[in-house]
Amino acid sequence: CLYVRPGCFTTGSRVQPKKYMLLGGGQEGGKRSGTENVPYIVALGTAADIIMKRTEQGDLQWQQNAHWMKAMRYRLKKNLVKALGEDMVRDNGPDRHNYRLPNTLSIGIKSVQSGDLLNQIQRQVACSAGSACHASGEQLSPVLEAMCVPSEFARGTLRLSVGPDTTEEEIDKASAIIIREVTRQVGLGSTED
Repeated sequence: CLYVRPGCFTTGSRVQPKKYMLLGGGQEGGKRSGTENVPYIVALGTAADIIMKRTEQGDLQWQQNAHWMKAMRYRLKKNLVKALGEDMVRDNGPDRHNYRLPNTLSIGIKSVQSGDLLNQIQRQVACSAGSACHASGEQLSPVLEAMCVPSEFARGTLRLSVGPDTTEEEIDKASAIIIREVTRQVGLGSTED
């Protein structure tokens, strides 16, 4: 399930990689880092087959799930912005809704360190810090830098995901936990649950 833009590495009929996109262990003859996760690749193909068969049979549950997850993602963002303020919260995702996953929210919170925030809320809210490709360490994530996320928001970035069974109550509870801890760390004053 990898798409490479036609002509990306070609000049005429010859392949001319200018520089590698990933660095690391040198798998694939030094061209690409990482090792394929064969079970996950097979599972992705199987999931695609299932969704295609269901769609052909008129089952549009996946569309209903996507719509619900978008609504829950938006509710989470709205709760955080309303409580903390637009100047404190930045949605790191694309503005165009069709360019983003329906279930994932990458949100930068100004004046906090995502690692510190995560340490305080991780037993109550399932989330992670930074970007999926660079979730540890003190350095800014190169992924967030490439997305032009300002450093004051990149340092406080959380990745939050919702699912088709996520409820409004769960979103509101998670929001309240995050808001309470951000408020404590930044000293914004008291918030109501």
